[in-house]
Amino acid sequence: MVKDYFEAYEKLKERGIKLTSYLYKADIRISEYLDKLNELSQKEKLTKQEIQQAGKLLEQIVVLVFKGLKGVQSIKSFQSAGPQYDLLVSGHDFEWQEVSDALYLKRNQRDIVIEAKATKAPLPHKQFARLCSIMEDNLIYAGLGIFVTLNGATGFPKRNSKERQRKVSDCRLQQIIFHARTNKIIIVLDKEDLFELSKNGTLIELLIRKIKDLSELSGLPTASVENWQEDVDLPPHLQSLYESNS
Repeated sequence: MVKDYFEAYEKLKERGIKLTSYLYKADIRISEYLDKLNELSQKEKLTKQEIQQAGKLLEQIVVLVFKGLKGVQSIKSFQSAGPQYDLLVSGHDFEWQEVSDALYLKRNQRDIVIEAKATKAPLPHKQFARLCSIMEDNLIYAGLGIFVTLNGATGFPKRNSKERQRKVSDCRLQQIIFHARTNKIIIVLDKEDLFELSKNGTLIELLIRKIKDLSELSGLPTASVENWQEDVDLPPHLQSLYESNS
């Protein structure tokens, strides 16, 4: 089995296929559920029933997305008397090891905890701090926390903003402090991110980009996986040199 795995890995490299495409296989149903969620989120005012429906749709999307990771052996939802969180994803084989290595997770912290928040407002600091506490005090084997939201979290660079964020606050500040103190990672996905996840490999690429930005603190929103080509972020007087041939 081990031999077969490494032979398959070598074939992927020989054929020029990105490992990320192998590590995440998108479920064909994701687009259908995203369209339903998008239809609800476009409404100015939702009924109580529609709010509940949006929450369920987002949770269903989360399950469809994360079951597409290679090597997943356990996917659980916890609504108990103890700390409550939406989903805990883990694995133990070689494929999960590749996923964990790609996401910079330590050997003893390879579980992923996911919280789905279908509110129109950006995620508040209180909710972000709650997950920090759960990961630090209860889920000691979880190295990555992911908020799946409709409109991101407070303090993060805004989408379509051309201005680089030079100050951090709210959830963004909490994210940085938590990572510095524990070396654990919490990232935030929004609705635009979710619409990229209907293609193989996109989840891994998107998570890598967001994790790297936690260290780099570019001050810019995460670039689209579909439009991204080269990881170049230079001021104009250097960008022109990079783009010129001679």
